[in-house]
Amino acid sequence: MVNEISKGLKILFLLQVTVSYLFGIIYFGFTEAYIDIVGWPWYDPIAGRVLGISLLTYGACSLIAFLRKDWITAKIVIEIQIIWHILILGVQIVGAIIFNLWGVIWFLIAIMLPFLVAFLYFYITEPKRIG
Repeated sequence: MVNEISKGLKILFLLQVTVSYLFGIIYFGFTEAYIDIVGWPWYDPIAGRVLGISLLTYGACSLIAFLRKDWITAKIVIEIQIIWHILILGVQIVGAIIFNLWGVIWFLIAIMLPFLVAFLYFYITEPKRIG
């Protein structure tokens, strides 16, 4: 295929699917247990489940991009992922500052920041590779 995405981007999409599904299932299906384990100061199982569904949706988008393997689909998914990661990292950092929740937030930032950097990398380099 002429516009086929690189092996590295395919791997990134698979990693995104795995992480998104893992945390999506945890947030959606085991909200109360997650809140207890991390010591989250607010009990709002609906918000946790909404986050879980959003993570499952983002994972599904990455799965679609992986399966279609074309740059046009991948580019749209990458743009959505970049926007989502920037917004969620901003919310997490501001929330950690305001509510002093750095313990949990550092863990989440350590997961999300590399994905943001990787998606930015492929967003810049993939069009040059495809030509």
